[in-house]
Amino acid sequence: MDPQHIAVHRDDIPADVLANVLTRFPPNTRRMLRLVCRHWRDVVATHTATNLRSRAKILVVTLGSAYVVDDLPSAPGKPRELWTGSSGTARRYKAMSVVGTCNGLVCLCDDREPGGAITVANPVTGEALRVPRLPTPQPTDPGISWHEAYGFTYLPTTGSYKVVHIALSAFDSVHVFTLGKPRWRAVPVGHPARLRRGGPGYNYNYNYNYNYNVVTVDGVAYWATSEGTYKVMAFDVEHERVKPIPSLPPPLSLSQDNGSWHLAEVHGRLAVIFNCISLAADTTEVWVMEGKTSARQIRWSRWYVVRMSMPYHWHPCPQEPWARPRHLTWPIFVHGEHILTWEWSQYEPAFVLYSHTPAQDTRKGAKHGVVDISDKNKGVVVLNINRLSYHDHRRTFVYVETKEPLSVYMSATVG
Repeated sequence: MDPQHIAVHRDDIPADVLANVLTRFPPNTRRMLRLVCRHWRDVVATHTATNLRSRAKILVVTLGSAYVVDDLPSAPGKPRELWTGSSGTARRYKAMSVVGTCNGLVCLCDDREPGGAITVANPVTGEALRVPRLPTPQPTDPGISWHEAYGFTYLPTTGSYKVVHIALSAFDSVHVFTLGKPRWRAVPVGHPARLRRGGPGYNYNYNYNYNYNVVTVDGVAYWATSEGTYKVMAFDVEHERVKPIPSLPPPLSLSQDNGSWHLAEVHGRLAVIFNCISLAADTTEVWVMEGKTSARQIRWSRWYVVRMSMPYHWHPCPQEPWARPRHLTWPIFVHGEHILTWEWSQYEPAFVLYSHTPAQDTRKGAKHGVVDISDKNKGVVVLNINRLSYHDHRRTFVYVETKEPLSVYMSATVG
């Protein structure tokens, strides 16, 4: 048969029909199918999870709920729930903590199970994949937030999704689970440094749910540690290597007890958020890692400065940082050109999400701008969610709605 005749028929396949077929393949297969013809390449680029930056939204996760923010700069509207319906499955997902998101897939952790029970789900298709339990025994303390020890990432070079576990206690290996494989793999480490639960620059009140979380950026899992010489460790998921980050931004390298800090992600890069708190104002510096993670190629740049000059809410201990009404969201607090903050309402258990546009101010040495927050400049309200506990944990993630399939990984996975 004439190849040109075949190409004409391939080009005649409607884009939506072709996209529906292509989304049933894993990402690495879709990348190869881009080579069939120009039409297929364009459909893969615009209709599947291969190119998702332009469709990225914010996912706001709270205790028992998750909400999608469709249009960040717009006026506040009714929040759209990620898990809809009243089925047992929806209720179970709402009770779980979100570990991370990749290409429309949401990694969930059930903290009620020792070690945390992991499920990867696609809210659009309704597919879900239960990940086998960790092979090593885990403590049975019901108060442990197991999701803090997990990371979820996607490797574009291999088209594979991986769940990473960093031990909270005894630490001699990192456990990695690849979707589609039957079991976890233990990767021995040469730098045994556990997730940090205290140490210099640590503030239990301010960073209780930030400091010992795993932050996964571009195929590398990072975590803070108080053991040994180094403060930040990195696990290269693709090459399965653990190594310390030898170079840190100046505020962290010099700080002892004059501030608190935690890790976050900014535009696909690792960031260190350094907080200096006083009765007059809270100043936050955002330092972003540029270059490679090898010692000679790492460089840090101060991207943002956020200054919050707002009065305390009523609090039995007004000097505590959590008495402050406004905080940066986490682990994602920069979306597009906007910086996100949150606060509790003074009058009811309501969570309010704000958006801010940084202003250029060369005097403060911030590469991408400065945000000044005060009673006169509170920001734009983009989301208001009522009936939440004041002890609720809030997280924000980048999220896209796709039909990324999970069924292709289910045959080899043992639940």
